[in-house]
Amino acid sequence: PTGKSPGGGAKPKAVLCFICGKEFGTTSISIHEVQCAKKFEAQQALLPEGQRKPLPARPDAGEGASLEERNKAAQEAYEEQVMVPCPGCGRTFSGQDRMQIHMKGCKAAQAMPGNGIRD
Repeated sequence: PTGKSPGGGAKPKAVLCFICGKEFGTTSISIHEVQCAKKFEAQQALLPEGQRKPLPARPDAGEGASLEERNKAAQEAYEEQVMVPCPGCGRTFSGQDRMQIHMKGCKAAQAMPGNGIRD
């Protein structure tokens, strides 16, 4: 029993990346994180200085934390350090560019004075 039965048994263990929020296998997450960090930094370098974010800090779930606890800490780090909230409605996006597109149709953002959408 490997935990991966062909009939759809137990789901293989997956680890959440704290940088991109995607799931990876336990053996590939360390390789992925190195590449993901490089990609994140390259994407940030393309943004104007005022919009750049630092590389997210690896969350510390504590010694002996379960996979579920580690994934929860990674999800929280991703949401707090990477996602960009709409100032009107609070919905979050993976980047400033996605949030700007959203704001064009966001009624809450359009109602805000000085939002620059209709100026």
